[in-house]
Amino acid sequence: MAMEIERKFKLKSTDVLEGLTGSHFLQAYLAKGAVLLRVRVAGDRAWLTLKGQPINAMSRPEWEYEIPVADAIAMARQPGAYALEKTRFFIAQNGHTFEVDQYHGALDGLYSVEVEMVAETVQVTLPDWVGEEVTGNKAWDNESLARNGWPPAST
Repeated sequence: MAMEIERKFKLKSTDVLEGLTGSHFLQAYLAKGAVLLRVRVAGDRAWLTLKGQPINAMSRPEWEYEIPVADAIAMARQPGAYALEKTRFFIAQNGHTFEVDQYHGALDGLYSVEVEMVAETVQVTLPDWVGEEVTGNKAWDNESLARNGWPPAST
């Protein structure tokens, strides 16, 4: 079993993105129950991801399988699917790769930063452009953003 261990933050300043090229993602959430089922398309590749119940705010089981892009797009268009589009920028700094997501459509103007770790005990030195931590805040989960839109201003 694979384990996803990550922390999530608000982006303090978009200046860090100047001159960078990101990757466009389409993500759609197809089912939520014992596992969360997500499909993701990035360019000419696509993945089906199953996410288990969170163990805590940072960790949850995750299984990911590459699938044909046409299948992923068809799944994302199914009635009841919740989708979002974003551009992801990868920034290597302080010994970690920070993933900055710029959301589009109804979420235009929203940004987040994620950093994945190999263990919960790994110390991460945050760059000055990383803002408030929202790890464990359900309103900031991508599934919730796709389903509900902008997180409340107080979260």
